[in-house]
Amino acid sequence: MKPQITVLLQISLIGVLCNSLAAQTKQADSFAEYPESTSPYLRRLHDKNADNPPAQFAFRSDYPGGFTAWRQAARLELVDLLGLGKIQDSLSSSTPSVQLGQRISEPGYTRQRGEIETEPGVKIPFWLLRPAGEAKERRPLVLCAHGHDSDGWNTYAGVYRNAEHEAQTLQKDGNPGVQAVLRGYVALVPATRGLAATTHIPDLKGRHGNRPCRAQLMHCLLAGRTAVGERVWDTQRLLDWALSEVEGIDPSKVAMLGNSGGGVLTVYAAAIDERITVAVPSCSFSSYTSSTGFLFHCDCCLVPNAQVQLGDMADIGALAAPRSLLSVHGRKDGLHNLPDVEHAMARVKSIYEAAEAGQNFRHQWGDSGHKFYPNIMWPFIEASFNR
Repeated sequence: MKPQITVLLQISLIGVLCNSLAAQTKQADSFAEYPESTSPYLRRLHDKNADNPPAQFAFRSDYPGGFTAWRQAARLELVDLLGLGKIQDSLSSSTPSVQLGQRISEPGYTRQRGEIETEPGVKIPFWLLRPAGEAKERRPLVLCAHGHDSDGWNTYAGVYRNAEHEAQTLQKDGNPGVQAVLRGYVALVPATRGLAATTHIPDLKGRHGNRPCRAQLMHCLLAGRTAVGERVWDTQRLLDWALSEVEGIDPSKVAMLGNSGGGVLTVYAAAIDERITVAVPSCSFSSYTSSTGFLFHCDCCLVPNAQVQLGDMADIGALAAPRSLLSVHGRKDGLHNLPDVEHAMARVKSIYEAAEAGQNFRHQWGDSGHKFYPNIMWPFIEASFNR
């Protein structure tokens, strides 16, 4: 069966949660149980420890050549599965361009709106936040990726629709770009393709459930791409520009963070791009499925054949080793199951230890729900920058 067909069948049989971004309730004892008519099929479909052969590029302790050889082979496979090669080939004659607006002064920093054309006709807006005053030395860069929030790139950068929007954002610590710049870092806050309203592919006639992110996925699959691959591509092109054109950035200190769908993007981008020296996915990094076969992530985050070829999301996240990786989850986050998260994070830890970098990975629980946890992530980022 073709990968695209497999993904569509999984979507129709299982369904996913794309829009329940504010789930804050305590989890029930049974996270997601399927009826007996469905459960055996799903358990067999996703159980990699039973009759299914092991994934070719999943990490194993006896991988020929050890961790380094595995990382190289698995990363190349991931690049292929994301469709990044196809994107590169189709854009070989295209050069990204950037336009910047005027700087706006805020207390302690400046904000500047920009726009990068990552492929012909695809323009990704972003905010560039810089600390006020002259720096004596180059500053770290923090790239903030938002998830399923049509206005997320504005929210993350502290650009609010009204006082109510601002209060709601601050209550859940949802302005990481502002948090970063007030700590003395340069912050880049781009719109995420397919998730921000400015980058949506319209779901005409509601063909894809009135979900623009799923419309993006369908168009990508038909063309041999993935939605995640396009988002990683945009991230890398923005990094190309920032590290070569924005003055005062230390290229050895680049962090990427994101909550929910932005955290998923953080995992994939850090797995592929070694310029990202610190990665902090929040409320997002887990197994692809629960122990019962429930899909934790939105349709648009699915990558055909990733589970078959690479094993699980834990293996993909561990491709960031030996660089710093912090995974944060909320204990009351209704979108993820605590035991399944713990199982996946134990897998990541074991791979980091095989890379002799166990000290560079940490998983930590926040005491609330689907949100950022500044008191957890910033100390980790700062400690990583100061190593």
